[in-house]
Amino acid sequence: MTPAPDVSIVVVTHEGRERALATLRSARAATGGVSAEWLVVDSGSTDGTPDAVEREFPRMVVTRLPNVGFAAANNVALREARGRYVLLLNPDIEILEGTLEELVAAVDDRPEVGAASIVQLWPDGRLQRTIRRFPSPSRQLGEALFLSRLPGLGHLREEEWDADAYEREVSADWLVGSFLLVRREAIADAGPLDERFFLFSEETDWCRRLRGAGWDVRHLPLMRAVHHTGRMLRPDLYAQNSHSKLLYVRKHFGPARRGAFRGALALRHALRVAALAPTALTRPAARGRAHAEAKALAVVLGLAQPPARPPG
Repeated sequence: MTPAPDVSIVVVTHEGRERALATLRSARAATGGVSAEWLVVDSGSTDGTPDAVEREFPRMVVTRLPNVGFAAANNVALREARGRYVLLLNPDIEILEGTLEELVAAVDDRPEVGAASIVQLWPDGRLQRTIRRFPSPSRQLGEALFLSRLPGLGHLREEEWDADAYEREVSADWLVGSFLLVRREAIADAGPLDERFFLFSEETDWCRRLRGAGWDVRHLPLMRAVHHTGRMLRPDLYAQNSHSKLLYVRKHFGPARRGAFRGALALRHALRVAALAPTALTRPAARGRAHAEAKALAVVLGLAQPPARPPG
């Protein structure tokens, strides 16, 4: 019987063929000395992505699905994964420095760590703030009113803005799931991703459950990668993100906190619509952002359906 690999690398694709191929090349070059199995799940691509992956990487396992959502597609691979660790890897990640061998060795030396991630950058080289605090009504209100930008009130935002924190090993409430290494035993304790989340907040929920099962979630600056398309520039993504936040609070908060969170989230979108309105007619960028905020506000207020939901 073939021994279990060190890492099962799971990549869920949806369109973006060339970027996905670049991600796979980058990750394969950065494995170092660990053994890896590759599980690619294509979720409804129409641009030939799964065929292109099979042509260039004939030893990778490619599964074709309709567009069932990010969590559900990852879970298909999780059921097949044999590795001691599973790496959830977005198909828009380019690894710049470090190897999976170094990262796996570090987590092996930290038996309390259930999930870990690395330093991620925007394509222009700026830091992407992937260390996050759990959502709460007070944080949502702090972000809505820009209070979190005031000195001493940084805790009123989800994102960790202290750049120095990303250069050292720190525990986090949750880490952005574009690159997330998870221990097999931790997955067994916390369960798979919640498929009610079509896109966004699934990693927030997962990290919460990992922590609830007694595992630490750790930022380890042993690798650096570029996250090429992590910004939510499309109105449907704004709306989907806010819908997923409401799913998260519905799952984890009581009625009073759910109502407070929804109100703060609606206020956030409403204030931004109002701020962008004066320039929306003359500046295309402001017009697009205002449309995105308005679409998200309609979803939060129950005036519109979210752009996507899991099948069934």
